[in-house]
Amino acid sequence: MNKEQFFKSLGMTIYESKVLTSFTKLKKANAKELSQNSEVPTNKIYKILRDFESLGLIQTIPNESKTYKLLNLKTFISQKIKEKENSLKEIKKHSKTLEVADQNEFIFSLIRGQKNIMDKLAEHNPKVKKEILGVQRNWKVWGAGLRQMQKTVRKGVDVKIIGVINQETQTRALEWKKTGAKVKAYNKAYGEYPLRFTIFDNKEARITMGKPEVPNPKDYITVWTKSRPLIAILRKQFQDMWKNSMPIERALK
Repeated sequence: MNKEQFFKSLGMTIYESKVLTSFTKLKKANAKELSQNSEVPTNKIYKILRDFESLGLIQTIPNESKTYKLLNLKTFISQKIKEKENSLKEIKKHSKTLEVADQNEFIFSLIRGQKNIMDKLAEHNPKVKKEILGVQRNWKVWGAGLRQMQKTVRKGVDVKIIGVINQETQTRALEWKKTGAKVKAYNKAYGEYPLRFTIFDNKEARITMGKPEVPNPKDYITVWTKSRPLIAILRKQFQDMWKNSMPIERALK
């Protein structure tokens, strides 16, 4: 980030940022010099100088007519940063009061794109109170997901995951096991590739369609549901699969 970009991030206009950047280079200057150095039109310079003076950011130099120098730049920057921090605190405060309608009102909703799906899982896992039952394929590893799962396990949630274990996936699968989750190797008696799904506290579930049926991760689709009949079917399927799958340690031998 250069100086102009930095000053813009503090809330200044493009022209103000250019002029202030020129001040830091020239140390002192008149309107004409500032215009030449900053490439800001002279008619804009005068208004900016008046505004800077009212902010206490510049002052005229005695005995040098219409020549200015910076004043209290560090204090000005500190004040602007403090304003940004206070604004961010307010945003965070109000964000906690927001309600997400689709989570509370709809039995089914769709999420498209692998990244959006992973973000949803990382956001939802900490809300689970008792149990997560999941079926994986490729054991996608991402920092936020692993950290949140570890926190979820530590607070006492029983997490069980079934997934394909082979030379390609075993390292990633072990990363999930390190979170404290109970992990088993998928039994191909149920088919070449398992249906990817997760059940949360027996109240919500997700079913994801991805590779190999959907080659592009941006096109992955997850159905998020609160349908009790569907959740009951998925739970029965998981329990049967868990019973007939082997612990990851045996699968790696």
